[in-house]
Amino acid sequence: MTIPNPTAAVHPESATRAAGVATDAASGLEQHRRRTYALRPGLHLHADDAIDTQDYVAQGEIGKNLRMIVLLEGSVNLRYGERKLQLSSAASDRSRAVRASHWPQAVLLSLAQAERFERHARRGTYARRLSLCVGAQWLEPVMAGQPMRSVDDFVHSHLAMRHWQPTARFAALAEQIVRAPALNAPFLHLYMESRVLELVSEGLLQLGQADGAVPAQGARLLPHEHRRIRALHDFLQTEQAVDTSLDALARQAGANANTLQKHFRAVYGTTIFDFLREQRLQRARGALERDGLSVAQAAHLAGYTSAANFATAYRRRFGMPPKLARGRV
Repeated sequence: MTIPNPTAAVHPESATRAAGVATDAASGLEQHRRRTYALRPGLHLHADDAIDTQDYVAQGEIGKNLRMIVLLEGSVNLRYGERKLQLSSAASDRSRAVRASHWPQAVLLSLAQAERFERHARRGTYARRLSLCVGAQWLEPVMAGQPMRSVDDFVHSHLAMRHWQPTARFAALAEQIVRAPALNAPFLHLYMESRVLELVSEGLLQLGQADGAVPAQGARLLPHEHRRIRALHDFLQTEQAVDTSLDALARQAGANANTLQKHFRAVYGTTIFDFLREQRLQRARGALERDGLSVAQAAHLAGYTSAANFATAYRRRFGMPPKLARGRV
């Protein structure tokens, strides 16, 4: 998906150059620039939904900033100075007939000084991802009213990195950005900015846990409780989980239903019900795009008895009506 840049501003990564196959790499970098937004001074966004057509390495210098990298599907291979960042989902090959369900990955990285950047591209590699650049010009006025020691320490720790499991709301907003509707420039800018501000807010809350901004519930789970929740998370991504009740899940996990819900939210930031709904909507979206199902058929696949209710949930989740998703792939 190519998103026009309504601001035509220069992004901190716009000085990158390619090593390898010059023509195709240069074309890829030009596509990268066209998917880049300067939303506010010090707040930039890059959204991508593409398959690399050649092997190459994009290189450049990046200034001091806080970066958020979000992988929704596929894989990315990045390097910031001496820091390597490789992320991949279960469905990194987009040519597979059925793409596996998965949950997005999010990373915060601090660049307390200018640093060298590399992105290693391999032919046929698919990535649906976001990269947010938060500079001091935007961040310092925001944090001035109520500074947080943990946020300040992280921002000033060069190449510090924080991984976290995004909430369902975060995942929905990220998808809406990557699959943005066709809007005129001013409205597209507002659409992007409103969603990006929520993403940045969740990321900063992760850093603020040490200051009591968010209860660090996940840290209090015992090892066997973590293993149980991870096993449940894996099971919820299978076909067998679609019609399984919460009580049945609790019996299978050997835990009280309320405890299971509490622990699942602590680790994954969402309820079991919301996570299952996410899997069903993702499955319906894949069927709409890949197989051209009707909206009524997709609603049934997602477990909705009403196509209208399904359409409402789908629009809220992906930022578009389901009829527009048919045959997009």
